[in-house]
Amino acid sequence: MAPSYLTRSRLAWVSLLAVVAGLALTFLATATGLPRWLIPVGYFTALGGAALLFIGWLMWKSRR
Repeated sequence: MAPSYLTRSRLAWVSLLAVVAGLALTFLATATGLPRWLIPVGYFTALGGAALLFIGWLMWKSRR
C-alpha cells in the first residue's frame, strides 16, 4: 500500500481532530443547553480544521 496523506501526515490527524471536536462542541452546546455562543465557536473550529486539512492535502500533492 502506497503512503497517503492520511497515513503519513500528523497535520491531517490534527485537522480531523479539530473537525470532530468542533462538531462535537456544537452538538453538546445544543443538546445540553450550554451558552449559545459556543455553537458558532464549534462551527468555526470545524471549518478551520477542514481548511487546514485541505491546505495540508494541497501541500502533500505538490511534494509528490
